[in-house]
Amino acid sequence: WPFHILYHGSISLKENIEEALDEPRGLQVVAYCMLPFYLKLCCLYLSVFLVHFEISTKQSYQLWIAEGFIPNNNEATAERYLEQLINGGFVDAGKRGVRGRINTCSIPGHCSPALLTVAFEGEFFISPIMDQEVKLWENVKRFTVHGNLNDFEFLDHFDSFLHSLLHLTLGSHYLDSNYCEKIYKMFKFLRVLDLGSLVLIRYPSEIEYVFLLRYLNLNIPSLKSLPSSLLNSLLNLYTLDMPFSYIDHTADEFWKMSKLRYLNFGSITLSAHPGKYCGSLENLDFISALHPCCCPEDILGRLPNLQNIQIWGDLIYYQSLLSKILYRLSCLESLKLAKESKIPRRSNIILAKYQFPPSLTHLSFLNIELMDDPMPALEKLAVLRKLACSSDGFPKLKVLHLKSMLWLQEWTMGIRAMPKLECSILNPCAHLKMIPEQLWCLKSLNKLELWWPELELRQQLREFEDKEQYGIQLYPYGI
Repeated sequence: WPFHILYHGSISLKENIEEALDEPRGLQVVAYCMLPFYLKLCCLYLSVFLVHFEISTKQSYQLWIAEGFIPNNNEATAERYLEQLINGGFVDAGKRGVRGRINTCSIPGHCSPALLTVAFEGEFFISPIMDQEVKLWENVKRFTVHGNLNDFEFLDHFDSFLHSLLHLTLGSHYLDSNYCEKIYKMFKFLRVLDLGSLVLIRYPSEIEYVFLLRYLNLNIPSLKSLPSSLLNSLLNLYTLDMPFSYIDHTADEFWKMSKLRYLNFGSITLSAHPGKYCGSLENLDFISALHPCCCPEDILGRLPNLQNIQIWGDLIYYQSLLSKILYRLSCLESLKLAKESKIPRRSNIILAKYQFPPSLTHLSFLNIELMDDPMPALEKLAVLRKLACSSDGFPKLKVLHLKSMLWLQEWTMGIRAMPKLECSILNPCAHLKMIPEQLWCLKSLNKLELWWPELELRQQLREFEDKEQYGIQLYPYGI
């Protein structure tokens, strides 16, 4: 019956339901049965994670795309699918970020048993945590390990056509090189390889055998360069995720990876475009964390659809370059500028020199001191939706006047941010959801002026007990 629930087969949906109700957890299975086919695959795939495990939505979107579940490989479509699963009660929403976007999610306890049963009977994936006995391992094309390294011994049961291998745990352990060699040589048809936080001592050259990979996540702290042999062999990659590797050199063959969409490293230095035989990386929409030396037009100009980038390094030395080139990224929505913490000199950047693309909705700074008033530069960002003031930021600021930031939705403040603030004026704030709690800790604040606040925020402030203490005023009068 689970096979028919997955694919509907030759019998009717009514017969499927009647058959399912006779099984344990039948009601949950029927609810799953009523999902559209495209949601069934995404829902089953999330069930590889343990109950209540905090799942990164970025990771789940990239996995769905690599598995071919998302039309046109569009992350916005994946995000919409997840919202539908949450609304249906199959997934719990976790942390939310900018514009209310979901950053984490989890599988609720009442859904997990039914989903695991369907996944097992339908041979969708297998994991040692399942208590059923597997008869034909070679029929199952996805294998998931949860924490116990001895579970890698089950790899001997699979044939060479294993499709996906995931290790899902937060613990950090070293992976035996014998297992690594077995994975790369036995399973040359892998599409997804996610070894999570497992530490690899060295770069495994054998990975070049797995040329069909679309998703690769490895933890190799010793890796300092991306060799041409690796890049030439992985031209089908959509996602390359190595957050614990700091890359000083990338071979020219990087520019041949035309399918690449998501690039995540501790930091990465890209080579200049070699010219002939290589085109632009038109599918790449996420990079973290790019060294600022890689920001000339010859590099960024060949990433036309980049939407999210973190630039990490010596921002002062490259300020003249950065301040002019960022404007060329016409699709950029999120930008983070971060100074490398080990750089001794202060990062005092002059924001007025920067030209940001008008598409930018999220701008953040880390380990940076602003030398001038940032508001004239920020006001030009017509669609900016989040303003984040980090801990201990703006230590001498007395007046904060946000003018013409029409689409601002989120304002956050870290601990001890703006400790001397006396007056804050937001005109308008029609889309602002709430005032940061940290603002009410400021003893110096005596004026908070809000123009055109939305109905819910307006009501909250009218009922606020200390309204007079902070000089809260809502305009126009009478709203």
